[in-house]
Amino acid sequence: MAKKRIVAAVTTALLLAGGLTACGSSSEGSEGGLSVKAGVIGPKTSPASQYWIELERGIELALDEAEERYGVTFDLVKRDDKGEPETGARLIQELLNQEQVDVIFGPSLSGVALQVAPVIQRAGRPWMTGIPTADEIIDYSSQPNWGFRTNYNNAQNIEAVANVAFGEGKTVGMIYGTDGFGQAGYDAVSSYAEANGLDLVRAEGVDPGATSMTAQVNTLKGAGVDTVIVWFTTGADHATMMRSMAQVDYDPEVVATATILDPAFVELSKPQEWDNTVFAAPIDFESPELVALTERYVEEYGEQPLILTAVWSLYAATLTYAAAVAEAGDSNDYAAVRDAIEALESIEVLGQEFDAPFSQDDHELFTPEDWISYQFDESGTVVKAD
Repeated sequence: MAKKRIVAAVTTALLLAGGLTACGSSSEGSEGGLSVKAGVIGPKTSPASQYWIELERGIELALDEAEERYGVTFDLVKRDDKGEPETGARLIQELLNQEQVDVIFGPSLSGVALQVAPVIQRAGRPWMTGIPTADEIIDYSSQPNWGFRTNYNNAQNIEAVANVAFGEGKTVGMIYGTDGFGQAGYDAVSSYAEANGLDLVRAEGVDPGATSMTAQVNTLKGAGVDTVIVWFTTGADHATMMRSMAQVDYDPEVVATATILDPAFVELSKPQEWDNTVFAAPIDFESPELVALTERYVEEYGEQPLILTAVWSLYAATLTYAAAVAEAGDSNDYAAVRDAIEALESIEVLGQEFDAPFSQDDHELFTPEDWISYQFDESGTVVKAD
């Protein structure tokens, strides 16, 4: 029997010098419900501020449903780690020791999350990791483990991309950003290919924000690459790559991207430049509930989601934690809340239901079986791939 079932409607270490106390905020709300004091930490003032925005908004959008379904309300205590691991470690200690938060949401960046993971683990406080995908954030050698991920991890992402890109008769190359995300993607893909006897014939790195990538795509074209794996942080870089391909008359059969492209991609490209772009995700973008959430996002914030998967992840994290608090009956009983997450029979998030989503040795919401392939239709709307 599968661990999880999807019901689709339709469409980051500093150790603390001293011990952390175990008491927290009052768990009883003003009207008899359950109240949570939640620490929210991310890169509000940094070049990666979009990850703060989606961290904050994903939680905000889920608050009403958390209260309605589980009787749990949230007092959010926010901190800006500036995308700096050292700052993140100091602020995590502040949130846990001084603010006495019951749970941590974030940090948004893997480097910061990896730095603070031992701090939170030592504290013994539930940690909804949210956005970061680095596999090492959750270390199962430390038990009981306190970190739970409602986003996909790197290993799942790499496997999903490889399943789309590699295959009989395909000549596979790669183009990636030279930032941390892109370099990590290249290292992971090349290691995956080597471990699985696959041939990555050529890989080209590009500085983020480059105005042209004609040299790199020409190199891929000259190597006979018909399937391109792309590992960029932004949709704008993907759009630049596609324009460069058009300029050199290079039309690979498949362009498999590792990220869910942000709205800038469609805004900066043309239909003929995206018709062969394919990506995979473990989220049902066509479910009415997620479509409605996206519409509410636009109504409340005046713009399209920047990273829809991040919004989904934090929405799911908020509901998962609220369900566990309701089961435990006290947000201050950290061990009981953690145990309740591991023992959840199911969790439903925006039209997708996950049976037995977590266990003591599995704090990842998704499995490889959850992934769906997507592409863009001629209007730029994300649809399931044929």
